[in-house]
Amino acid sequence: MDRDALPFPKAAGFAALSLNGAKGGATKYVCLQYLNYARWTSQQNSCNLSQSLRIMASRHLKSAEGRWTPLGFLKFWRPSVTLLNETVHWGMKVPLAMCLYDLRGDGLGPHAGLFVAVAVSTAGEVALTGWSERFGVHMGLKQHIRSYGESFRIAKEARGNALAGAWAGAGGLWVRNFAWNFAFFEWMKRFLHNAVDRSPENAPAWLESHLAWLRSLEKKNQANVLTFEAATLGTYLTFFNMAGDNIKTKMQVDPERYPSFRRTAQEIWAQHGLLGFARGSLFKGIYLILGSTLAIGIQERLTEIMAALLR
Repeated sequence: MDRDALPFPKAAGFAALSLNGAKGGATKYVCLQYLNYARWTSQQNSCNLSQSLRIMASRHLKSAEGRWTPLGFLKFWRPSVTLLNETVHWGMKVPLAMCLYDLRGDGLGPHAGLFVAVAVSTAGEVALTGWSERFGVHMGLKQHIRSYGESFRIAKEARGNALAGAWAGAGGLWVRNFAWNFAFFEWMKRFLHNAVDRSPENAPAWLESHLAWLRSLEKKNQANVLTFEAATLGTYLTFFNMAGDNIKTKMQVDPERYPSFRRTAQEIWAQHGLLGFARGSLFKGIYLILGSTLAIGIQERLTEIMAALLR
């Protein structure tokens, strides 16, 4: 086994990877949209977990007369507003980065080449999906807006032109999806897989004990645990990712108040300090971790069902 090789299943082919990514992105989004709504709420209001849950409850679980409306819980789940974004976004993420990595200059090397490839491919993702991401956040939090057209009109009038209206928050979206999130997860997964194959030198006793337990599992269960651990560690090592996510959400939900990346960052710093850039991180972490385990597991079962029906 090449311990320095990138963990990309390149033999699978770009088309298969794209289709699988699109299916995984759509499945994850449909299953976990409640967490997306909670994260957006926390970022919009720069508040912690308990405060964001209270805001969600006051918006949708109580009527104007103060009566309890438990079915309002369903309003947290609006997969239609950004299902298109998630499907396209995940469909192109890995294949495009891999393609650009293959085309990199030899002088970049494997690590710098990965960062450059993901940086450029992320710009492509933002260009193709930034508008639908913006509409989804805007319509998801301001549910009186019923169509993309109405959302676009409001954003265009607030920001002065069509391009800025449609792609409000694109800079934050680029930072949110940038190489550190992708690389931390992939490198962490590779490190853990390599550690299971051969323990790192001078590994502490607790790690060696954990690796011994992993080796006792079946390969599929072992892979699921390793993916969960890599997603957990990778997620909480990406502060800049969350900072971009906070800026992006504020710019998308309120394009008039937050007209630019810099002004949004300055306001967050002035009003909430460093912690303001990390709001919603718990929801984001749970979303990514479950998306890497539960939702992807569900989409694997769907693949098996589809294959059985087509036999």
